[in-house]
Amino acid sequence: MKKIALMMLSVLVLASCISRPKDDIQTMENEKNETKISTAPIKNERVVAVADSDLEMLRKNIVVKTMGDDYIVYEYSDVRIDKVAPLASRYCYETNPGKKAYLRDIYMHKNHKRRATFDCVDLASE
Repeated sequence: MKKIALMMLSVLVLASCISRPKDDIQTMENEKNETKISTAPIKNERVVAVADSDLEMLRKNIVVKTMGDDYIVYEYSDVRIDKVAPLASRYCYETNPGKKAYLRDIYMHKNHKRRATFDCVDLASE
């Protein structure tokens, strides 16, 4: 008896999922065909504010100490090295096209500030 009741219930559920009124199907097709393209610029003020605060935090915590044609030294605090490395990479790319930033060393300086030295090298040619 339980098996028959379960089979009938499953048939009813399956039938309700499969059969849809014709009007609903046409409405869905019309919605698919009507794509709305908005030309208005999307401005998410919260994302812009977060990006500005991150940029300001980087400006406060990362300082260029010395630089040359083939190296740059950054002093930083309260920032991880993976926030400093893209800056070094960009510097090396702009001063020596084709060269990349290679981390030479990191050492602790006064007041628990760290200094990271990046060399601009072309590893493919070496």
